[in-house]
Amino acid sequence: MSVTRERFEQGMSYVDYKAQMTRNRERLEENERLVDFAPEDVAYFHSLTAPVHLLVLGEDWCGDVINNLPVIARLAQASDKINVRIFLRDQNLDIMDQYLKEEKYRSIPVVVAFDEDFRELGYWIERPSEISELSGKMTSELYSSDPAFAGIAPGTSPGELPEAARARMMQAYGAFRAENRALSDQMVVRDIRTLVAGNGLRSSTNPAPAAPATAAPAAAPVATSNMANMKRRAEAAKSHAGKQVKVSITYCAVCGYEPQTLALTSALMTEFIYELSAIELIPWQDGAFDVVVDGLLVHSMYRDGGFPEPTTIISAVREKLA
Repeated sequence: MSVTRERFEQGMSYVDYKAQMTRNRERLEENERLVDFAPEDVAYFHSLTAPVHLLVLGEDWCGDVINNLPVIARLAQASDKINVRIFLRDQNLDIMDQYLKEEKYRSIPVVVAFDEDFRELGYWIERPSEISELSGKMTSELYSSDPAFAGIAPGTSPGELPEAARARMMQAYGAFRAENRALSDQMVVRDIRTLVAGNGLRSSTNPAPAAPATAAPAAAPVATSNMANMKRRAEAAKSHAGKQVKVSITYCAVCGYEPQTLALTSALMTEFIYELSAIELIPWQDGAFDVVVDGLLVHSMYRDGGFPEPTTIISAVREKLA
């Protein structure tokens, strides 16, 4: 389903988007202040001869949105030929599901470029591919050379790391962001130039838009009454006697993910009583939201995008108990 001019104009301006933010506005505006363009980039966007429309999908809880949306907004300020409209991902899934990462993940930000007649020029997802590669290389070196990671398998979720390794990783990621912020901004500018030029930028992990995903049926309520819920939990406790599962939730504290963390914790506490040995909450950074069930990474915001449905985590716990 193509985005029309009328639908595009329903999006928010950057000013309106900032006004409705409920978290991370200070971080976004600080990133906006630090953006610095090369003269040739400014000249390029000044020289555009026809309007270009950039549709951005984002949410204020997403670290990549907080990092990269200010760059896009500043580009629009550099040229009166760039028209930006921002849509909240979770309220515009009909658009979001046309630009899924790997045809299945609702990763953001998504930037879609259209020419003056609203023909699609290309789209871009999350962050520059080189930044992902550099981050991956940094993490690999950390696992291979830092004593804190001795004997720990690469890719282990933060929720399963020992305290010393977890602290070292937070330190390393903080240093990585500081060292590569300017480089990341430059690469975002480069990628948006590629879109505007009509070269249809898509990374190898971002194939052509998939058909809109069919909405999943609403999950049936776990219980229809307090009495039924108590009976079911008692039966579950009896059938799973001796079996217990640990759930670790690693969430980006800087991003303000506490509401989603507490909502998931509440759902697990309501569903299970004797079957959980612990629910561990781990404050983190970089837009993380990982859920590990007895050593199995069930959901990762980096990998899967967004927050998991509580029913997904509850099902994973049940599978471990089976």
